[in-house]
Amino acid sequence: MFSLLSKYQCAKELGLPIAAFIALLLFSAIFTYFCPESGWSTFFAILPLIPAIWAVRTTVRLVKQMETMLQEQQLVNFATSFVVVGLVTFTYGFLSCFADYPSLPLILVAPLMVAVWVVTDLLAKRRNK
Repeated sequence: MFSLLSKYQCAKELGLPIAAFIALLLFSAIFTYFCPESGWSTFFAILPLIPAIWAVRTTVRLVKQMETMLQEQQLVNFATSFVVVGLVTFTYGFLSCFADYPSLPLILVAPLMVAVWVVTDLLAKRRNK
């Protein structure tokens, strides 16, 4: 995704917040599962947002370090992922309302957007070779 920057720099700068997010997510899921009546459940449920915000900040900073042409390509990739995920969730919303499909958990929207962003980036790199 960040072709101007070294793979190791991106892995180092994004790896730590992602690892912290996964660790806090597992911890908060275990805590809220075993102590659902605790007054701390709400705090621990939103605790993984701290490294998630850190990862977003790091991603924006890494994109700002790119050349202008690569920044524009990332904007196109992000806009494409936004529209694709919007259409998918909108369509699934119709299916859940009118065709008795189970509702889609909102927690899946952001990872789906990131996955589509990565796929569009790979397709753009392949197309521009």
